[in-house]
Amino acid sequence: MTKFHFTSRAICSEFNISKISNYYNIIKKIKWEEPLVLKEQHLSSFNNSENKMVYIYYFGSIVFVNFTEREIDEFIENIRNIPQSIKSMNKDMKYDCIEEYDIVSDKSEEAEMGFEVYNTKDIENYHLDMTALVLAKSVALETIENRVSVVLDEVEKIILSLKKGKVNITGKKSASIIGRVLSFKHTTISYIMLLDKPDITWKNQNAEIFFNDIADLFELDERYKVLNAKIQSLLDTTEIFADLSHTRTSTILEIIVILLILIEVIFAFEGPIKELFSK
Repeated sequence: MTKFHFTSRAICSEFNISKISNYYNIIKKIKWEEPLVLKEQHLSSFNNSENKMVYIYYFGSIVFVNFTEREIDEFIENIRNIPQSIKSMNKDMKYDCIEEYDIVSDKSEEAEMGFEVYNTKDIENYHLDMTALVLAKSVALETIENRVSVVLDEVEKIILSLKKGKVNITGKKSASIIGRVLSFKHTTISYIMLLDKPDITWKNQNAEIFFNDIADLFELDERYKVLNAKIQSLLDTTEIFADLSHTRTSTILEIIVILLILIEVIFAFEGPIKELFSK
């Protein structure tokens, strides 16, 4: 029986894959949508390295195969010490998102996907690659879900203020929130590519079935739909905030203009009034 234990963690919002591959002396050109895969020859400093693998995804997720918790922490610390290995971080991003899954090869078992383990007679390469991909997307999606929750809390506070008749949001604040929400939408669709399938699924029917099953297990499509609905709701709400802020600013400007006109009128009549009273 052969067992592969997967542990996925969200580390940052974007890795510089080329810097990390150079560190491990990997000359192969890696496409931006492909992970950097480290195998036995790159992991010789760890025990039983022949059974270990690491998948590093540009969107900030790392998937470890057959690593202990101590080894995972050691590897992450090593990556963070590589100069310019991390392209960007988000201040409101939580990095405690973890997913785990097992693939077990047993000749006496029929292929069956469970909530914690996939049993199969023979393990193909695509089983490993797709499991890593789905887990990587799952933790990356969870970080965005957490960040959206932070923005929802901020918006809820503003709504409570509006209920009390207080309009205390500025145009700059509403624009900042809209920018963050649009960033979430761009990241989920264009960056993490949640809606895309691996190329092999178009050539291998078994690979397509496996990918669809494990993606369903981690509810990628359902979670994306819920997240997209929250994002759209946030956009609609923040657009209202922007309109309210614009109206408030326009009202203040109108009051200032009226006051200026009033002051100008007072100064215009000041001379004749003084002459009238002097007589």
